[in-house]
Amino acid sequence: MKRILSVLAVLLAFCLILTACGSSGKKPMPAPDELARTLLDSGIFSEALEEADPDIAAYLYGLTEADTVELHSWLSTGATAEELTLFVCGDEAMRKTLRESADARLEFQKQTFADYAPDEVPKLEKAIIRVRDNVLVVCVAADPEKAAKLLDPYFPA
Repeated sequence: MKRILSVLAVLLAFCLILTACGSSGKKPMPAPDELARTLLDSGIFSEALEEADPDIAAYLYGLTEADTVELHSWLSTGATAEELTLFVCGDEAMRKTLRESADARLEFQKQTFADYAPDEVPKLEKAIIRVRDNVLVVCVAADPEKAAKLLDPYFPA
């Protein structure tokens, strides 16, 4: 009997260790529209952003229809550099393409706003790009620290 209890105790301890090691610290990823709504309603943007047509957003990022599975984008009306874009990609190659497009878009925006509205450039310099599994998020916010805190549970470092 003691031997059975000892074996069970060892198995229980082993199971607990495996459970602890398997925990990634990530919250389950919400649907893109739910994640976007959380960010849009959080007060991190200085103005209300307008949802962009996916074709326009793809054009702004230099993408084609084949480059993304799903695309959601909210943009400033032009007064600020603020934006929120969520991509859902199908594979590693697509994720790499999307990341390169996001980097290029932010660099282009920095150059554009440097002449047009230089006060917006710091927002672009603090832009957040996060990737997890098949989701890539680009967030240019008035409050990037709060934006990062909202994204951290879903995109841990």
